[in-house]
Formats: sequence, structure tokens, C-alpha cells
Amino acid sequence: MLDAAPRRWHVYVVDLAPREGTKPGKQRPCVAIQPSEFAAAGHPSTVILPLTTRVSPEDAFPLRVRVPAGTCGLDRDSDVLVDQILAWENDLFRSELGLLPDALQETLRAALLEFLDLG
Repeated sequence: MLDAAPRRWHVYVVDLAPREGTKPGKQRPCVAIQPSEFAAAGHPSTVILPLTTRVSPEDAFPLRVRVPAGTCGLDRDSDVLVDQILAWENDLFRSELGLLPDALQETLRAALLEFLDLG
């Protein structure tokens, strides 16, 4: 469990077990996309997007956003699964890996707006 509330655009290792249907399972990196103020105010869950190391061989925007190896300490290139939006209990967040760079935050924001048809 984390010492502090999850913060937006930070990458965390989150316990997503058990796997069900198309939902990714096990502990895996996820990006918190919910405004930080909700968790800071005591909201018990946070909206996240999981990452996978099964990267798409071609551009899959807006369904996927590539996060290069080395970003937030990730060992391998990973894709953010924009179409796998989850609300997960904060006590299942295991560790913080770091803050996404500004350019990736903007790309992810644009992907969410397009995927959800909010733009």
C-alpha cells in the first residue's frame, strides 16, 4: 500500500488480480488519470489505465499510447491501454514508479478525448 494518495499522471504498480474477461490481471503498471484532488480528499478508488509490454507493432492511437523503456523506470517499451479504463481501490496500489513526462501526459490526454469522443 502507498504512503500517499495516488496522483494524476503518475505510474503505479497496481494489483489487478484476478483476471476476468478482457480485463488485464496480476500486478502491473498503471497510469492514474483521475484528478489528484479526489484521492487526497479521501475517495477510496482511483481511475487508472493499465500498461502492457505486449506493444502494438503499429500505431494504435487512440487505443494505445507508447511509453518508451526507461520512462518511470519501466524496463521495456509499454503501451497504455486507453480502452481499459478501470476504477481501482487505492489500497491495491503497491508502489509508485514515477510521473509521466509532460509530452506523454498530453498525448494520453488527447487519446482519452478522442477515444471517449469528448473533443
